[in-house]
Amino acid sequence: MNIFQKVDKGADDIVFVYTICGGIEEARSMGYSSIREKLAISMDYWIINSIYPWQNVIREIDQYMIMFSTQKDLSDKLIKHIESEHSYKIPMIAKCNIAMTNLPYSLWVNDTLEGEERYITEAEANDKGDINSLKNLK
Repeated sequence: MNIFQKVDKGADDIVFVYTICGGIEEARSMGYSSIREKLAISMDYWIINSIYPWQNVIREIDQYMIMFSTQKDLSDKLIKHIESEHSYKIPMIAKCNIAMTNLPYSLWVNDTLEGEERYITEAEANDKGDINSLKNLK
């Protein structure tokens, strides 16, 4: 792929996929597996307070909002992956188009998700003594 083809893949190629889960470990697990399988470039999560009806009772609980950034072409696979890993009987999953992203970010997303490299965690890099992987984290 040359640079001119990359420029044609712009902001409309990137989407956000949102879901909510009940615990931090589930959120982190979905994030790591989605990124390791190259279904998403990143996952952000934060705690939220939710109020909703369930089985005729209005509930108020803490949950985790999860936002994945991915390519539009990968979003359906990512959604299926989330559905297969999610602990909720009826998970909320939403996909949102993005109006704009800056070109360097768009190029990084496309190059990274389309590349052949495999990912390891920071802990795995430390265990291997892989200094180059750790230098590239910033």
